[in-house]
Amino acid sequence: MAGTRGGFGRIVAMVIGLAVLICLLLAGTARAGTYEVAQCGWGVGAELDPTLPRTEGVAAYLHPGYCVAPPAGVAAGIHFEAGLANDGEQGIARARWAAPPGTSFAGVSFTWSGDLAYAVVQLAGIDNGTGFYGLGLESGSTAPRLVATPVSGPAPAFEVRLECLLLGTVWGCTRSRRSTMLLSGLTLTVDDPVPPRARLGGALVGSGWHRGTVPLELAAEDPAGAGVSGEAADVDGAPVLSGSVACAVARIEGAVRATRLRPCPATATQAAEVDTTALADGTHTLRGCAVDFGGAWGCAPEVQIEVDNSAPQVEFAAAPEGQVAAAVSDAFSGPAGGTIAVRRGDSDTWTDLPTTVERGGAGTATLRAQLPDLDAGAYFFRATASDAAGNSASAQLRAVGSPAEVRRQAAGAGSGAGPARRGGGRGAGRGRPTHLVAHLAKGGSGATDEVVADRRFRPGAIGRSPTVAGPGSAGRALAGRRFLRRRTAGSRLTVDYGTAAEVRGRLTGAHGTGVANRPVAVVARTVGGDGGAPERRRAVTDAAGRFALRLPPGTSRRVLVAFHGGGGLAPARHRPLALRVRAAVSLAAAPLRLKTGEAVTLSGRVRPGPARIPARGKLVTVQYLERASGRWRPALVVRTGARGRFKARYRFRYITGAARIRLRATALPEAGWPYAAGSSPPVTLVVHGG
Repeated sequence: MAGTRGGFGRIVAMVIGLAVLICLLLAGTARAGTYEVAQCGWGVGAELDPTLPRTEGVAAYLHPGYCVAPPAGVAAGIHFEAGLANDGEQGIARARWAAPPGTSFAGVSFTWSGDLAYAVVQLAGIDNGTGFYGLGLESGSTAPRLVATPVSGPAPAFEVRLECLLLGTVWGCTRSRRSTMLLSGLTLTVDDPVPPRARLGGALVGSGWHRGTVPLELAAEDPAGAGVSGEAADVDGAPVLSGSVACAVARIEGAVRATRLRPCPATATQAAEVDTTALADGTHTLRGCAVDFGGAWGCAPEVQIEVDNSAPQVEFAAAPEGQVAAAVSDAFSGPAGGTIAVRRGDSDTWTDLPTTVERGGAGTATLRAQLPDLDAGAYFFRATASDAAGNSASAQLRAVGSPAEVRRQAAGAGSGAGPARRGGGRGAGRGRPTHLVAHLAKGGSGATDEVVADRRFRPGAIGRSPTVAGPGSAGRALAGRRFLRRRTAGSRLTVDYGTAAEVRGRLTGAHGTGVANRPVAVVARTVGGDGGAPERRRAVTDAAGRFALRLPPGTSRRVLVAFHGGGGLAPARHRPLALRVRAAVSLAAAPLRLKTGEAVTLSGRVRPGPARIPARGKLVTVQYLERASGRWRPALVVRTGARGRFKARYRFRYITGAARIRLRATALPEAGWPYAAGSSPPVTLVVHGG
């Protein structure tokens, strides 16, 4: 019998060696879209497959509840037991984990130990539906041992067993004494190859022109994978919607791991009110993407949206005698309609005249009305026009004298025969009109910056900030080759973290002359996060009507500039200015030179400045530069701790020869985070293949 037992030990050793060799030869690297699930350790329970019986045969016991709540004096972990029975009598205790639909296990790591009688063994392996393929086997008494191995081929289920290997009464396993096994600290690497799907909705996606604040929805689904963990949408690269989804996760050994096999919900929806006044008038590209817990992005088809927040230009024009006319122009959505009205100078009641709209060339039209019978006196004529987006503007004309003189002044308005008073958009106050222009520039630069936005979509860099080119600079090059550039006259400015900006502008009167020594109000509100109360400051115009006000370094802000009127001057207001500040993030890697199969440790920090790190940590993606396309692609997604620090490991496989790999960390935009996307300086790794 002693010789037989020794032979059995050699057989066990050969099986173990063969299993490990096969795994090393056939194991594949974890593709983009993998994630780790923690089970039976770190205070996490065991999510076992409910479709498989946990025990079979005689006197077999399994205690998965001991993972988090073991009895006093008992180690935490899943306890397997083959109790007392007749020798050679079968008994199996098994723990089985099933990968979510559409996914497969790509690797396992666990610690196990056992006190086993003769021919009672502990096994770990993969069940692919056609058979059980071993990854590890132990017999006899074993101290706690860590097992970590990749998995090759389809692996929809991972299973650990304690069972009688030899059956029957002659050479059967020993059941006259109890056999036990302990399993703990299980980490399952799940390969999720299918990215989530995203769909854009809301009024902003609808056809036609948009103005003001417009609702946007982004719906995502990941029915066969890890679930949706976040969503983001941008217009021309500027983020307009972002948010993370609550998932079952925990920070374990410095990294965020799932605590359930499917940690995130299958569907998620984010909604936002998009302020189109921060966009230039014209056509823009709207993009929306979703990311699953494995870091794979799925994007909706791009949508072209049309924005027009500028009121049409209206001015009275020459007309045949007996008529009054006004010329309307609108460069974007185009004139849609209008009315000419009249009132006596001593009355506040306007009377609409039957008005026709005569279409002209692109973006032009003429309002025309027949004059009624008028008595001698003073009259005001008002022409009001609207464009297809719903913006409206008006102009007024004053005519005084006999009925013939009034008719002549109304008809000759376009040739200077009558004094005209032009009004602004809807809501303009009374008094002499004023005009306010404002723009953003880098503080102290002495000139307006040119904003150059990359209008091409890059799936790997959703929410990337536009490039800002300073004075005398050609601007920093964006990844890619063909750009579509547009200038925004400083109405939107993107700067790096810690950079000051400046609001500059001019207040002018009806004839374009500067209005001196008047206070201009500047209100800066933080974009995203609570931000606290808005910052309110005041600038005073100089002799030429110009003003400037420095904005200190801080978070992204929405800046409103207004003149409240007074002294016979009407109030004036400029559409909001958008100051976008890139997040500050660092990245370090160690070692910088490694071999295929080795792991690099990536660490870094996001600087919150006056903001706060989100409660669940700040979302950061580590990206690599794809040489073929020149684009940055996501490699993995991590979350920081409460102080903004993060740490992760990444293993390189299947690299032959020597490869230089550039990595960077990008702090992504998300709800409650008052910064635009910002990236670290890249680090370069050299990986040598075997």
